[in-house]
Amino acid sequence: MSRRISEKLTALTTEIRSFIARVILFNEKVGEAIGLNGTDLQCLHLLSLQGSATPGELAKWASLTTGGMTVVIDRLEKAGYVVRERNPLDRRSLIVRPVMPKLRKLEAIYRQKGEALNRVLSNFDDQELTLLFEFFRRINLSDQPED
Repeated sequence: MSRRISEKLTALTTEIRSFIARVILFNEKVGEAIGLNGTDLQCLHLLSLQGSATPGELAKWASLTTGGMTVVIDRLEKAGYVVRERNPLDRRSLIVRPVMPKLRKLEAIYRQKGEALNRVLSNFDDQELTLLFEFFRRINLSDQPED
């Protein structure tokens, strides 16, 4: 690897770490404002991206044990952010769904950050956006636990 490439990788890694730290700190503030801890808030984000999930699926996405996920779901349900419903495909299982009115209130908190992100992304052309998408897709796939 050339020195120039090595320096770019180091600089890129530094920017990514800074971005992640800022996102985590922002999410901690949001969680504190609405009475959720960081893990519960991130699990709610994962659930809202999918629309619904079994507790086992959610545990896998969040890299938590099923017992740990049960505790998270209990807290989210108590706070009014999710409901448990019978799984129509497996009566021994449950489906966890976000409560949309509560989720819309949460989305309003994130709207300003989303608009800022869209302003930055709108400066990239189609090829650059494809590259960014592929980068994040690969990162997200590489972080998935093995079955």
